[in-house]
Amino acid sequence: MNDNFQNAQWLHFSCHGYFDFNSPLKSGLQLADAKIPANTASSRYLRVDNETSIDLNKCLTLEDIFLLNLPNCRLVCLSACETGLVDISSYSDEYIGLASGFIRAGAANIISSLWAVSDFHTSLLMIKFYEILKNNRCNVALALNTSQQWLRQATQTQIIEWIQNQTNIATVQKQKIIDILLQEYKSDQQPFKRPEFWAAFCAISPC
Repeated sequence: MNDNFQNAQWLHFSCHGYFDFNSPLKSGLQLADAKIPANTASSRYLRVDNETSIDLNKCLTLEDIFLLNLPNCRLVCLSACETGLVDISSYSDEYIGLASGFIRAGAANIISSLWAVSDFHTSLLMIKFYEILKNNRCNVALALNTSQQWLRQATQTQIIEWIQNQTNIATVQKQKIIDILLQEYKSDQQPFKRPEFWAAFCAISPC
């Protein structure tokens, strides 16, 4: 995995994330097929509820991240839940979390989340973020803040018009987004005005 990432300038993870307060090094990004029934007792598996465990061998854990080398990486975007949480029980001057792992690996900027987020509004935020960042590559924090303000203030009608003008989104996906907005919100409503929809993500830079 390290070899695959060494030359990467941008890394975007759109998946499930989790933070293990009991064992922070087991915190990570949940990759494909990581969830299994919670019926196996082994240090390889992390139980997340009464019915489900996670196969740590199919996750990118904080322990794995500490072993990465990302000398050329300008941005790691962790578009997943709880990726910005840290070990609050540590007495160290340095915080321990997924973001700090990527900083140690050499990433110049990290975007992470402080709580569980939904796929729908997060996808809109990320599309807008990359749209803004394309014209302002030097300031990740400003691009994120601008996209958050946009998501907070945009009406249903404005979001639909914006989606319709996106050339990099497949027509089928556009229609799915538009259908949800039409079914669940009124034309002049600001669907994502509440902080829970836009405030979870933060930008971190070691510089």
